[in-house]
Amino acid sequence: MKLGIIPEGPADRLIARAKKLNPTAPIVVVDSNTFKDPDIFAVLVFQPFRDRVDHFNSLREKLKLHPFVVVDVPLSSFGSVRNSMRARIIEILKEGPAYGYEVFKKYQQRHGKVSLRLIYYHLTKGAKDGIFEVADVKEARGDFSWGPSTKRKYYRLKFPV
Repeated sequence: MKLGIIPEGPADRLIARAKKLNPTAPIVVVDSNTFKDPDIFAVLVFQPFRDRVDHFNSLREKLKLHPFVVVDVPLSSFGSVRNSMRARIIEILKEGPAYGYEVFKKYQQRHGKVSLRLIYYHLTKGAKDGIFEVADVKEARGDFSWGPSTKRKYYRLKFPV
């Protein structure tokens, strides 16, 4: 029997979870080429990407294959305390796209003091991990200390949570 993963988000964490479940099972990336493999028993997936597994399961049913057992991994399982911060940013971005400083202001208002640098770190890391994406980049005019304009990068959730 094989274990599958949907490689959206930090796939290395899904692989680590799969190895904990069954250290000897081969791990396969489930995609449009491998979903037909009858030896894949279960698929690990971060909850926001569950629709992918559901799609593959519906295709498997049409082919008269057993559906995958789905192991939902919550985004909050990213582990460390710093990632509870990312979970809080996810909650802010559920309200809609926001630029970094706007996320910073909302975060401080709800959760207390935090550095702007740390917010940008988590936005960048979350984008790299496939949780957030850049929705837009807009130029804003104003009386900024560095000049008359700035570019604002708006982030949004890549998939609904």
